[in-house]
Amino acid sequence: MSSLLKILNRLEENIDKGKEIDFKVPAIWNSFGYKGLKETKGTISVNPYEFYSECIKKTILPYYKKENNYSNPLSKLVETKKWDGYIGGDWIKKANVYGMQIRTSSAYDHDGSGNLELNNRFGLKDTGTFLKTIALLPHLKRMGIDAIYLLPISKNSMRYKKGEMGSPYAVKNFFELDPTLKDPMLGEDISIDEEFKALVEACHILGIRIMIDIIPRTSARDSDLIFEHPEWFYWVKIDELDTYAPPYVEGIKAGDKPSVENLPKVYSSESVKNHIKKFCPAPNVIDEKKWNSIKERCLKDKSLDFFDLIQQEFGITTAPAFSDCINDPQPPWTDVTFLRLYLDNPEESAKYVDENQPPYILFDIIKANLFQGKQKNLELWERIADIIPSYQRKYGIDGARIDMGHALPKELEEMILKNPREFDEDFCFIAEVLDNKGDKAAREANYNMIIGTAWAEEPRFYKGKFNKLVEDMENLKAPIFAAAETPDTPRAASRLGGKKFSKFVAVMNAFLPNGVPFITSGFEILEKQPMNLGLDAKEENRFLLDKNDPLYGKLAFFDKYALHWENSENDEILNILEDVANIRKEYLDYITDINNYVKCRFDRENILATAYKVNDEVLLVVGNLDFEDSVKLSKEDIEKALGFSIVSLKTIFKDFRKADKEEKDVVLKHGEVAIFVVK
Repeated sequence: MSSLLKILNRLEENIDKGKEIDFKVPAIWNSFGYKGLKETKGTISVNPYEFYSECIKKTILPYYKKENNYSNPLSKLVETKKWDGYIGGDWIKKANVYGMQIRTSSAYDHDGSGNLELNNRFGLKDTGTFLKTIALLPHLKRMGIDAIYLLPISKNSMRYKKGEMGSPYAVKNFFELDPTLKDPMLGEDISIDEEFKALVEACHILGIRIMIDIIPRTSARDSDLIFEHPEWFYWVKIDELDTYAPPYVEGIKAGDKPSVENLPKVYSSESVKNHIKKFCPAPNVIDEKKWNSIKERCLKDKSLDFFDLIQQEFGITTAPAFSDCINDPQPPWTDVTFLRLYLDNPEESAKYVDENQPPYILFDIIKANLFQGKQKNLELWERIADIIPSYQRKYGIDGARIDMGHALPKELEEMILKNPREFDEDFCFIAEVLDNKGDKAAREANYNMIIGTAWAEEPRFYKGKFNKLVEDMENLKAPIFAAAETPDTPRAASRLGGKKFSKFVAVMNAFLPNGVPFITSGFEILEKQPMNLGLDAKEENRFLLDKNDPLYGKLAFFDKYALHWENSENDEILNILEDVANIRKEYLDYITDINNYVKCRFDRENILATAYKVNDEVLLVVGNLDFEDSVKLSKEDIEKALGFSIVSLKTIFKDFRKADKEEKDVVLKHGEVAIFVVK
């Protein structure tokens, strides 16, 4: 029996449990006509067991085919139309992607206590789970989503945690799912693995692919791997932690990368010399007998914590990670450490340190793509290279983003990219490349796409950056995410233009050349609070909510956080996304083939346009980047921008809704985008 059907059976068996529960869910989750007991302020009260079972029966099972094994990757279940130059995973170029963090996107204050709890007054979870995420799938399908990118779902550490929940990027065990994502509604005998399998199956039944995020360069400071191989990590004396920080190097510009040329200056720095002295050997190297004793005690008594014992008995701890940029003002990343990819120091650096120097973290060590040792930590490499295949074998995932892939040795990166495609030749890889100029190298390395810079350029439309972005995108060798926000950046709704800007990009991002539309969970309800402050953000971005909001000052990456789903007034964005997704789908083969792209340049800086040949017609998308004033475009203006004469101009989208009207002159309201079919 499939995992989804097992879960459905369990929910139906327990429907009576939910009859007396005043369990609230956002009304927007109810996209299948469930009859809630009452509706107040954008919420409905439901029997949760019945609500989730009805969702599965009404919106997913009608598409279920008994002959299909939906725990396989979707590429094994559907035929993908390929084109010249296609490499495995290029389906992403035609995808419409939704990025989500499970514990946040499907979180809600179900018992109305005012707090998000792991165990609320009903004995259930307010934080997100794999089960509750299944109920969001119809909502995603409405927006035309056919691929989901999940922030890390692996077991994360709560030690040295930032915020209430710890970062999903502080991975304690690469091969286990985070236990907080399990739903107590299903009982203990249905495993978390079964629950995630059910989510993947549900996605595949609906034609949605699932991509995960893996973090091969770092791990939690108390990683489970330490119990097996403490020598795979970097260690410092605990009494040195108070002064532990990235060393400052005189004479080097802030943000510079380590290079062969600047290594002499780095290693001659007194700050660097003092930093390196803080490091010590691994516990099994310091005293193997004592280390073996700790292991034996922990194996006998499961209540003991091996990391606590290391710190208590050896007086050492794993070294916090930090940026690979020299003189970067960022403080240490206190919840993660680097994995030791080589068992010796880089060849270029070895001459600068004593041969008995214990393993240490420094800028060159971090940049393992540029600086390598002679002794590869092959057992660790093989373990890292098996992370994705393990998720393929167990769950049938379809793609992955590689975090800090740029800092991996090329040979290890190739292993990570090669193994999954032996299991699924159409597996997709996204490179964490935040510079559009990295497109060619990423493509040559067999990545299907890069993150790119749209998230930084689009909000700076007032500086002409959006227009420049589109010009750059015309020539990219690998597509980028067409998005005004990501999980790491400020929200589009908090940028200049606010709701008008969000509506603008909701349309325009579906039609950018070499762009893959990307929606960060919450964009569709105009969520203002960022999930993280990692890119393009300042500390004040944390405090955008009303001070009376219980989520004021919280960040989803680290805290218990739920999106403001009850903001039902924001259905407008959802309706726009739905209409635009349908138009994009109709013209998908044309707008994703750069050979059909028509350069369209207006003389006015506040006009942004893209165009594509569609047989003997042209699909034209024009937006007014002035959020204060309207603009009028004559037929002659449009002819000049396109470079050819126009016979007719038919509107198919205007006033942020579908339309059907012949035009002569075009008036675009402030912040408006219109779509035309031109003859």
